[in-house]
Amino acid sequence: MQALQYIAWAIGLFLNVLVISALVRGSYREYPFVFAYALSLLASTVVQIGLRSASRSVQDELYWISEVVLDVLVFCAVIAFIDEAARYARQKTIERRWLILVSVLLCATSYAVHRGSNVNLTMTSISRDLNICASILDLILWSLLVAARRPDRRLMLLSGGLGLQLSGAIMGQQLVKSSRSLVKAGSLVEVTTFLLFLYIWWRALRRQPAEAGVPSRHKKRWAQAGPPDA
Repeated sequence: MQALQYIAWAIGLFLNVLVISALVRGSYREYPFVFAYALSLLASTVVQIGLRSASRSVQDELYWISEVVLDVLVFCAVIAFIDEAARYARQKTIERRWLILVSVLLCATSYAVHRGSNVNLTMTSISRDLNICASILDLILWSLLVAARRPDRRLMLLSGGLGLQLSGAIMGQQLVKSSRSLVKAGSLVEVTTFLLFLYIWWRALRRQPAEAGVPSRHKKRWAQAGPPDA
């Protein structure tokens, strides 16, 4: 089991580095929260590997700190995706401030409902609730992308990969919480969907905007201003 853990870490680190490399080529300006998430994820994984010999309490504390940071960045990334997709949407969308307010209220409600003496159980339940909320936001994003006049294929891939990862995390956490005999199955679901998520993000980000079906900034400006006079 430990060998599989290290194999998963190695594959995850490799894909994580590929995602960061693709972002560094220029996409980090367009997707700053994706870039922040990828960097935080890399740092979190390296720290977890380095602290394998530390006490269980220290490992758990650092794990949940990193989970909180990553969950916040996921919310920020999804809200930023919704803002980007709204540019091409036909219908009126929910404003950013309401999405942020609802997200904060849901986080506070989840903490109030699940807090208890067992930190791991409490944080697992909160993390599951946050993933569900992020998945709902991702569905809103997908509805905007599907209804758009010119769907942004890169944004669709980023959204789809994130939705896959969130769904896998929800399923895995529920399996872990429901029975001890399902802990390995839950972990396998989480790890598999997480690696697929990184692969999809890498495939989306490695392409140039024109290849990914994303209108360039020059084309956007030209479309808004109209063609030059003859």
